[in-house]
Amino acid sequence: MNTKAPSTLLHETVVDVHGLASMTLAVNWSDGRARHEDQLHVEKFSIWREADLLPAGIGTRIPGMQAGDEAQVILQAGELTPPWKNCREIATRPMHFDRNYRRGLDVRPRLGRFYPQGFLHGVKGIFKEALQPFRITELSAERLVADLNHPLAHFDMEVKFHLDEVLPGHDRGGGRCDNPLDNLLQYPGLAAPLPDGQETDYGDDADGMSRMDERDDALFYRKPRIVEHLDACALKTVNDLYRRLIPAQAVVLDLMASFDSHLQAVPFSKLHVLGMNQEELSTNTAANDRMVQDLNESPTLPFDTDSLDAVLCTASVEYLTRPREILSETLRVLRPGGVMAFTFSNRWFPTKAIHIWSELHEFERLGMVTQWMQQAGFSGLHTFSSRGWPRPTDDRHAGTTPFSDPVYAVWGFKTEA
Repeated sequence: MNTKAPSTLLHETVVDVHGLASMTLAVNWSDGRARHEDQLHVEKFSIWREADLLPAGIGTRIPGMQAGDEAQVILQAGELTPPWKNCREIATRPMHFDRNYRRGLDVRPRLGRFYPQGFLHGVKGIFKEALQPFRITELSAERLVADLNHPLAHFDMEVKFHLDEVLPGHDRGGGRCDNPLDNLLQYPGLAAPLPDGQETDYGDDADGMSRMDERDDALFYRKPRIVEHLDACALKTVNDLYRRLIPAQAVVLDLMASFDSHLQAVPFSKLHVLGMNQEELSTNTAANDRMVQDLNESPTLPFDTDSLDAVLCTASVEYLTRPREILSETLRVLRPGGVMAFTFSNRWFPTKAIHIWSELHEFERLGMVTQWMQQAGFSGLHTFSSRGWPRPTDDRHAGTTPFSDPVYAVWGFKTEA
């Protein structure tokens, strides 16, 4: 978990029932295809007003905690979200899906996708302004079944509370409460597969994999960009994840690489970097060898079968027009037990990203990349998300948003022989 390093004084400070704290909530759950870890940081949490909104096994334990302490509880499906109910599955006709609900867009209904409930036009009990997600679980020319249940209603969950820092001051008043658990749980379920195991139609077909700018990628990447594309806090989260996933003395490949592979303090033995700009790659001082290759033109990897321990792709998966072919190649070159990891955020070059990327919710992107990895044959699939951290004050976008770039990750392993 990406947590701050409190000072010795803060470690000795105990939070009381009227105290304030910086904390991180995390939820772990499994959908049968992948295991998920989703975390939300809350920079200022009022024990007096908001601890009661957490499960009793956590909320009642917070007073008396010190920085660095944790509490956790395992809850059954339906304890944190409204329980799943058959009556929340509504059968209607495709004509009641309002394809023009978003002005200027023609949105096609797709099996397994989530949409705001307001897309259901003329359905009893649904209002046009409703933004809560529903999922299409059945779709034919004559029938559309919309599941209005909470996306996480099917799943048992482990909730963890980490007290990052005890803050000065107290809160003894009333006022509006903001339930951080509701904020954490609202969307991660959008990454889950359909309950019956059918594949979700994300729209990642020929049209969905096209781009606004279909000119030769070499033209776009001809100019070097020696800049980080995520803020320092998000990059620390990425680096922490890679430290967690990459074994000691690993032979690593960084796909679609640039000047920084985000492997600080990772004890790898060799790093290959493959990207689009020679000057960027030459600046990557951690690399042992550097290769310029357009994977959209040539989706083959210049490595022997079973020769690598880890393959990484940072903030670039949305530019792959042939991801399944790349994943098949990745599976080939990894040794049994080797890991493939994608990390990404909500920033990209819109003209070069695949079309469907901008249409999907951020957690649906997690689901789509996970489905690609499953299709390619990876096992031990995991996803991870981290949101809510404060943006570094010296970041160039600090005045635009108070929050650091969110981090999303998907990884899986080549099955052991």
